[in-house]
Amino acid sequence: MEMLPLLMLLIPFLALSFLGMPIFISMGISSLLYILSFHQEIPLLVIPANMIGMLDSYGFLAIPFFFLAGDLMNTGGITKRLVDFAAALVGHIKGGLSHVSIVANMIMAGVSGSAIADASATGSVLIPAMKKDGYPAAYSAAVVAAAATIGPIVPPSIPMVIYGLLVNVSIGKLFLAGAVPGFLMGLYLIVASYIISKKRDFPARPRATFKQIVWALLSSSFAILMPLIIILGIVLGIVTPTEAGVVAVFYALFVGIFIYRELNWKDVPRIFKDSMISSSYIMIILASSGVFSWLIASMGAGEILSRFFTSISTNKWVILLILNVFFLLWGCLLDPNTGLVVVVPMLMPLIEKLGIDPVHFGVVIILNLMIGLVTPPVGFLTYLTTTIAGARFEQVVKESWVFILALILALLTSTFFPDLVLWLPRTLMG
Repeated sequence: MEMLPLLMLLIPFLALSFLGMPIFISMGISSLLYILSFHQEIPLLVIPANMIGMLDSYGFLAIPFFFLAGDLMNTGGITKRLVDFAAALVGHIKGGLSHVSIVANMIMAGVSGSAIADASATGSVLIPAMKKDGYPAAYSAAVVAAAATIGPIVPPSIPMVIYGLLVNVSIGKLFLAGAVPGFLMGLYLIVASYIISKKRDFPARPRATFKQIVWALLSSSFAILMPLIIILGIVLGIVTPTEAGVVAVFYALFVGIFIYRELNWKDVPRIFKDSMISSSYIMIILASSGVFSWLIASMGAGEILSRFFTSISTNKWVILLILNVFFLLWGCLLDPNTGLVVVVPMLMPLIEKLGIDPVHFGVVIILNLMIGLVTPPVGFLTYLTTTIAGARFEQVVKESWVFILALILALLTSTFFPDLVLWLPRTLMG
């Protein structure tokens, strides 16, 4: 019976979400219904108070700044230069452009921190090029969508900023912890694309000369320096994550306008507007989760879930496997951001009790949720690249399964070999 209050809060929320109601409205209505049904003595003023209180944190300013920096860099000519650099490195391998899309997204991941931004930027360049070289449209869309999931794993990462602020974990350590899993995701995806390319005899491009590789590196160097500036600034304690976001915005403006000269002042208002819309979507979900999380905390849901899971097993590896399955299923059905802001805080008492490192747990859960962006029926990245490619959704899904399996392999590696995730933050930050 102790699970009943939690279920009475979650069931209306899940029902409204499945009906297509926006997530923040689903959370708000289910919270209101719960209060009116079980706690009529609570004044309704707690709803706006908790919504405002949730966002009353200096750290959350990092989110709109990182969104804006990514949009500025994507518009300022960075994508083409990074694609050229990736093509110089791996374009000569069998199935060259599919490898280029993966490597380009690995590098882009260090710029935007957003999977959707990466898929849109690289997809608009690479998918038409792949189709022109004879790659099937569905395959082109599938490989770009899968590669874009690396974006929020390799630092900087907007989901890691959210996770770090929600559960009070060092964002700098989270950023560093995502480096190796992000590399593994790219490596496994390249292996998968190579096997498919050999089987289907996809084309390769001429091998780049050493001079061409050096020129491509120099041309994209300002873009590659951006994540290094951000990470070093945070790790060395020079800037906070929010201040790093501000630095990234000014750096992106300077590079786009004065170095690459592909960003015009007249484009800046539109970019500001687009990034405000993108970040406001995250912010309104966070605000609504303030009420939701307050109700969950007041009913002791964290301890309830902790007792429930430990009744199944007290082995942390078994629990991590169960949570992986849960979040993979969640990603198939519901928005990943919701899983981050609603479910993860509830699980922290369990994580602490089992002695699981919260940095390791954060990387694993965010990786889970990113896989959800390419799994049907939600699969927002798949829908996005399908539209760019002009392909049929079911054909893209069919092409995606090999890449999804590669991403799950990276997830399992990161889950059950935590030292791979934690050695970099431990080495550099203690």
